Amino acid sequence: MQYLVISDIYGKTPCLQQLAKHFNAENQIVDPYNGVHQALENEEEYYKLFIKHCGHDEYAAKLEEYFNKLSKPTICIAFSAGASAAWRAQARTTTTHLKKVIAFYPTQIRNYLNIDAIHPCEFIFPGFEPHFNVDELITNLSAKNNVRCLKTLYLHGFMNQQSQNFSEYGYQYFYKVIKTANSEAH
Repeated sequence: MQYLVISDIYGKTPCLQQLAKHFNAENQIVDPYNGVHQALENEEEYYKLFIKHCGHDEYAAKLEEYFNKLSKPTICIAFSAGASAAWRAQARTTTTHLKKVIAFYPTQIRNYLNIDAIHPCEFIFPGFEPHFNVDELITNLSAKNNVRCLKTLYLHGFMNQQSQNFSEYGYQYFYKVIKTANSEAH
């Protein structure tokens, strides 16, 4: 089993590379900046760069291309903007190699509830989002086939060591969840 790790707006950071390396399996990181590290000051600057350089639609299209080229059984681990893009791409891909999507805090998914899960999808939501009701979104998604939702006590960004919402405990716990997904997807 290989892993396809999809970044958030921060791109291919050293922290994300470290996470991917811990899987002890073949993995690839996909990010909006084609692997070029972006050293910006704050989240607002990263979001502006993401929209200018790639944007939500282009990121989803990019992931669809990656999914269509998969040649081995693969678990997709995605974060934030990357998680929402993975949701959209999994519904359009023709591959049979995508075994599961594990998506952390996919906030933009609320705009794509008309999409169905063609591949098993597990969504890990923060305890709170300022722009929408997490519980309502979970209720809507949970009604779909192939979807499992989990609401955590953590905040958006808890898996990202660059985020002010990073949680070491949450990171360690969900790292184990991801590792367990490998054995479940076989």
